[in-house]
Amino acid sequence: MAERVTNSEFREKVIGHPGLAVVEFYSDSCVPCKRMSPVLAALEDRYQENIYVAKVNVAYENELAEEYNIGSTPTFLFFRNGGIVERFSGARKRDELEQIIESNL
Repeated sequence: MAERVTNSEFREKVIGHPGLAVVEFYSDSCVPCKRMSPVLAALEDRYQENIYVAKVNVAYENELAEEYNIGSTPTFLFFRNGGIVERFSGARKRDELEQIIESNL
């Protein structure tokens, strides 16, 4: 299951991750966010050796939400080598996420 990360952990766990890191910025009241949880879990299982999956709750980590200009949830950021390689907002199908992951591995 995706790890919930805080502002104090973000740089170490996401920016410092040596491979691809997938981060979902979410809120507890967001229905599309809840629908994405099993999709993220399946991706984490499939790519367990190749990706790190994290979740950031925008209600508690508003500094990160502001830093990354998060205007809606869910918003997904894909990091590689400390930089953002892909970004989108809204729920997506698993195969769309797999294509993004495959193109950035």
